[in-house]
Amino acid sequence: MTLMKHDKNQVLPISKGFSLIELIVIMTLLGILAALASIRIKDISVNVRVSAATNQITSDIELIKETALAKHENMSITYNQEQNNYTIRKNGSVMTDYPGSDSGIINLSEGMFSGVDITQVNINGSNVINIDKWGNVLNNGTITLNQNHIISVNKLTGFTEISIQ
Repeated sequence: MTLMKHDKNQVLPISKGFSLIELIVIMTLLGILAALASIRIKDISVNVRVSAATNQITSDIELIKETALAKHENMSITYNQEQNNYTIRKNGSVMTDYPGSDSGIINLSEGMFSGVDITQVNINGSNVINIDKWGNVLNNGTITLNQNHIISVNKLTGFTEISIQ
């Protein structure tokens, strides 16, 4: 160790950096913190995707109601749990020009919705929301995403309510 003289005849050691042990301890701590942060970020990103999918579904229900009223045609939304998507229909035929869809099908299993699953659909015992030519929702029910994000559709008002359980 090299010594250096300082004011008032004090002798101070000159430091040459960190020891190997100190560097290993710091690197280990940084690795543990990075692992914990990545787990938390993954959880947050899944919640953001589920929230975006929930907003997409409720927006589509509202848009279909408005489209039915504007075009004076019966409309429906058919949910497919196995394929993780839903189809927009006008008078029974797939509405291929529906905005934001792939030929009338909105897919929740890829892109910004990856990691979102339609876990249950119960619209009066079926998987279809029917809307008449006046924009009225004809059936009640729920759509569940990722086990605990529930979208409720009210027949009387067509109001959609979102709850997380």
